[in-house]
Order: sequence, then structure tokens, then C-alpha cells
Amino acid sequence: MRYSLAKIVLLLGGVRSGKSEYGERLALSLSDRVAYIATGIAVDEEMKRRIEAHKKKRPGSWKTYEFGEDDIETGFRTGKFERIFNDILEKHTEIKVVLVDCITNLLFRIISRYRLDRRLDTKEVLEAEEEAKIEKEILSFFDNFVKTIKDAKENGLNVIVVSNEVGLGIVPFYPLGRVFRDFMGIINKKIAQESDEVYFFIAGLGQRLK
Repeated sequence: MRYSLAKIVLLLGGVRSGKSEYGERLALSLSDRVAYIATGIAVDEEMKRRIEAHKKKRPGSWKTYEFGEDDIETGFRTGKFERIFNDILEKHTEIKVVLVDCITNLLFRIISRYRLDRRLDTKEVLEAEEEAKIEKEILSFFDNFVKTIKDAKENGLNVIVVSNEVGLGIVPFYPLGRVFRDFMGIINKKIAQESDEVYFFIAGLGQRLK
């Protein structure tokens, strides 16, 4: 076990609030050997440009892990995050910081597996049994994620998690939007509960909440 005074840091905020930029600066301040876990995927040209811009900003010494299309299906079932952290701890002991950016993209991609937009086309809410099954699977995945980053911390890895706060606006008009908002709020609370530090960002300014 690699023991050190490691910590888990959660960075919350809206789009372009400065949370990702701060996360990268924080990672560099802790170590120049960083593992970057990218959860987004280029679904259109705009997203492709954003991903490329992020890649160019990252130092060459950083090691990048990505969630590909297949990882959302197979990794969702078999523990993609555990495999990544095990790889870092076993094969890349020089790495001291792991930056996960971001949970919101990952949740959206996981929810998309269920084709909820089609299921909710003709009804306002899911059937109780169907909703319970989906909720159990999704929250179980993120419970495992929280356990994984706690174990990583115990093994001396600093973990920085970036996520969006999506619950401050109006109630979404579409059922899928409400489902996504609710899941995001629950997941952020789970991660915040186990984090040593939590920051909220707006207009490039961060305020420590915990």
C-alpha cells in the first residue's frame, strides 16, 4: 500500500464555470505525474473540437484513460473504473493524482443506454418497476465508483472529480431532463459525502463548501 495524506476533491459548477481549468491546475500543483480519465466522446463536430482543445492543454507527462463506446456497455457491467485504478496502482506507481472529468458526461452516456427518450415519448413518467430497475443499476455503478476512489485514496492517490451542478435552473420541461437532473443531484451528493474538499464554481470563481 502506498500511504500518504491523499485526498478526494470534488469540483462542482455549471458549464464554463472554471471547474475543469481549476482541476487541471490543482492536479499540477500536487504532482506532474497525473492520470486523466476522460469520460466524454465526440458525438458531433462541436464536441470533437472541445475534446481536442482539452487534449492540447494537457501536459505530455499525463497519462490519459478514455471511456470509449464499448466501455459504456462492458465497463458499466464489469468495472471500468476499478480496472483503470488498478492499472495505475500496479503499473504506474509514479502517478500521484487522478483527475476524472467529468461525471456529467458519463452519466448522460449511461442514461442514453436505456433509450429513455423513446420510452418517455408517450408518457410523462416511467413505470415504477422499470424506474426502480434503472435507478438501481445506475446508482450501483456510481456507488462502486465512490468505493473505488476511496480505495485509491487509501492507497495514496489524490483523486479530483469534476461534475456539473444542474439543479439550479427551472424544472426541465421534458421527462428525460427531469430524470437526468435527479440522478445528477443524487450522484453529486454521494461523491460530496466522501470527499475531503468540495468546491463550487461560478464565473471562474470557486468557493469552498467543505
